[in-house]
Amino acid sequence: MRAFSIKLRVTVVASIVIAVSIATLATSQKAQSTDLSTPSFLVATRDLQDPLFQHSVILMVPSTEPPLLAGLIINSPAKERVRDLFPQVHGLKGPDEPIYTGGPVELDEISIIFRSSSAQSSATRVFDDVYVATGRDAIAAVLKDPRVTNLRVVSGKAQWMHDQLYGEVMAGAWYVIPAKADLIFSNPKDLWATLVKGGDLEEARAGTASALNLPYRLLDGTNWQRRISPN
Repeated sequence: MRAFSIKLRVTVVASIVIAVSIATLATSQKAQSTDLSTPSFLVATRDLQDPLFQHSVILMVPSTEPPLLAGLIINSPAKERVRDLFPQVHGLKGPDEPIYTGGPVELDEISIIFRSSSAQSSATRVFDDVYVATGRDAIAAVLKDPRVTNLRVVSGKAQWMHDQLYGEVMAGAWYVIPAKADLIFSNPKDLWATLVKGGDLEEARAGTASALNLPYRLLDGTNWQRRISPN
């Protein structure tokens, strides 16, 4: 009887240890998968009907006004050109490139997203060789820098309180996917359609696929796109 009691206690302890290990792993994976501080795109789902953001692809960037979260729409070119912003500056890169409408907040704030082989003092690194700078002087310097290879000049930005964006994602307005440098500077006409198809496909698979194996990160098995933690 005593041997059975000892065996039972060992079994219970072992079960508790396994349960704690699983919970710890799940918490770790959840923390990783809900971290919006990693390079991310917000991709408008088909359900998002707001005309300001419909079919938008947004690159999340370091906020200049924390705790607000900030992003720049990268697939909405306007009629205005780079040369129109800097008519007195000669030798600019991409003078015929369009200005992009980055969002409905602070439309007179100009930013530039660019790739560079090395950092610039006036710019903030987003990830890898992708940087962002704000202000006309900083942008003019970037546009004349030979190290710059790709660029997007953006007017305005998108901005949220943390709980506001969390609510929008949980409501199914946005897919949250890993950002890739090549996609930032790809053809804006096809970008949303390409990404939203991928989002739809992964959402359909999420009911049976493993949360750890999907390229689009998961919060849980049914709401794969919901990566923003409420805490």
